[in-house]
Amino acid sequence: MKIHCLGAGQEVGRSCFLIETDQRALFDYGLKIFSKEGKKKNNMVPIPYQGNIDAMFLSHAHLDHSGYIPELYTRPPVHWFATPPTLNIASMLWADSLKIMGEDAPYLERHINYAENNFTPLFYEQTLSLGDTDYSFHNAGHILGSAMVRATHKGKHLLYSGDFKMGDTRMHKGAIPPEEVDCLILESTYSNREHPNRTELEDTLIHKIEETLDLGGTVLLPAFAVGRTQELLAVLNAHLRGIPIFVDGMGKAVTRIYQDNDDYIRDPKAFEHATKEAIFVESPSDRRDATSEPSVIVSTAGMMEGGPALSYLQHLNPASRLIFTGYNVPGTNGRRILDENKLTIDGYELDVSVPAEYLDFSAHVGRSGLIDFVKKTNPEKIILNHGDDTVAFAQELKELGFDAVAPANGDMIDF
Repeated sequence: MKIHCLGAGQEVGRSCFLIETDQRALFDYGLKIFSKEGKKKNNMVPIPYQGNIDAMFLSHAHLDHSGYIPELYTRPPVHWFATPPTLNIASMLWADSLKIMGEDAPYLERHINYAENNFTPLFYEQTLSLGDTDYSFHNAGHILGSAMVRATHKGKHLLYSGDFKMGDTRMHKGAIPPEEVDCLILESTYSNREHPNRTELEDTLIHKIEETLDLGGTVLLPAFAVGRTQELLAVLNAHLRGIPIFVDGMGKAVTRIYQDNDDYIRDPKAFEHATKEAIFVESPSDRRDATSEPSVIVSTAGMMEGGPALSYLQHLNPASRLIFTGYNVPGTNGRRILDENKLTIDGYELDVSVPAEYLDFSAHVGRSGLIDFVKKTNPEKIILNHGDDTVAFAQELKELGFDAVAPANGDMIDF
């Protein structure tokens, strides 16, 4: 096998690997996500690949893994594979991303249509044979339909982890380290830190919510539309009764995709109850209701760069609270709120008067989970990606006796 690192080498974002056996397959094809101020047009996309592609395998729908796929269809088309819900979510994100990028977009609406028409579903544990190489998907525990991708050629097994989570969450069963891994391409987003205990984290969130509601305030939870909105609905439903929970933004449409694909959900009945109890905002009067009484609002955008969350923030009463549950990229409104109690709306800098904090509900595996995964799969070769500290982590794994490398974008590894 020849493994070309075309994106996510020594960085987070624009994930893309080209795996050469008797086939040439792309694993993921993502965009680099920047804040508005930090946008770097030339570094948004993967390094261009050379030659033809036989297939593309998508681990999951987040834009840093899927966002460049429509660009494939500005050239001779290629079939691509993902789980069914991954297509549904990715299509929605592509259309939204096209609007946001405007003239900077590397594709047009027709290329999204071409991508949708060249999709073939692949289910967990199902094997697809192309030439002398077999490919399969395995649950990654990250978001709906997320998958680790396995390629087997001449008795050697390569595993591309994509983004993954070990340990169950409210929405998904955790990823299980597979057997027979010779070469492991491992995400390393949190190789330098742990995530808090999930049970204790839920208790902390609920305590802060109840404390705020008792004071007559509203709790605003800016949330990513994909994954985080649904996890929060499940958490709130497990702990709270009789509290108005409003859902707004793109998370509403994504939640419906989750409902339509409940065979990818850990506890479909509990999630069904959570969605029935929640109030899906459909009108300006619903938005007024959300801030006129003590309530919980789950709304996009997760980094406060747009969406209804910005409007809600401006209508919170002084007893209210802002709680982020996802990572905020430096330069975004979310990060500025946490660091400076300020944000920018329509070019105007505003002070944020309500308290804001961050609770780490990450859908990624933490440091000890990464090391545990490596020990259980015990590969001959480890290729680290999707992390800011991959070089240091590679050295740590070498000290544990593993052959680990941290390629830069453009590097090729012969296996």
